[in-house]
Amino acid sequence: MNITRLGASLISALPTGLGRATKQLAAEVVFRQRHLKGLIKARKYRGAQGMAMHLGCGAQIKPGWVNVDINPAADLTLDVREPLPFADGTFRTIYSEHFLEHLDYPHDIMCLLNECYRILEPGGVLSFSVPDGEKVLGYYVTREGGDFAQAQQKIRHGVRHRWIMSITACAKMASTAGITTKRPWGCCSKGWALLKFSVVSSI
Repeated sequence: MNITRLGASLISALPTGLGRATKQLAAEVVFRQRHLKGLIKARKYRGAQGMAMHLGCGAQIKPGWVNVDINPAADLTLDVREPLPFADGTFRTIYSEHFLEHLDYPHDIMCLLNECYRILEPGGVLSFSVPDGEKVLGYYVTREGGDFAQAQQKIRHGVRHRWIMSITACAKMASTAGITTKRPWGCCSKGWALLKFSVVSSI
């Protein structure tokens, strides 16, 4: 008997809401298993200093970095909604792109930013980018900047993006976590409307 098919058949027989909740529960069980494996592998970094983390790397692995994601391709499969298994001040750099918008706001994203602040060394840099919500919404109002229409479609693709942010909102999140601006907030477009930030932990 094919258990996977049987499970899919049972889920499809459930009411829509229960079916979705059951699928999410099954996914969470997988995430937990991967996270526990990641916790064990993270032990090898005990006592390390001055490292660089690629946060939410997916399958895009940076050589020489600690690549963190729930994706099995990562060096450490960690559920970043949980506390990160690193000592205070372990990392000099944390880099993340196209990731933070996949977390629930405010609880999950603020918990992660607080953890980033904790594990950054004094003066360490957190560099991240998220979709530019103002550019996307502005397109609806003015119909100017057609190149951002693609970004709008990408943000709507599926339901994996849980929020879109403005410059002001990102600045507030960073300051709430104790992280201050290193360089001015900026915006760039490479097929996406992106907000790019580089922020520094307090010295």
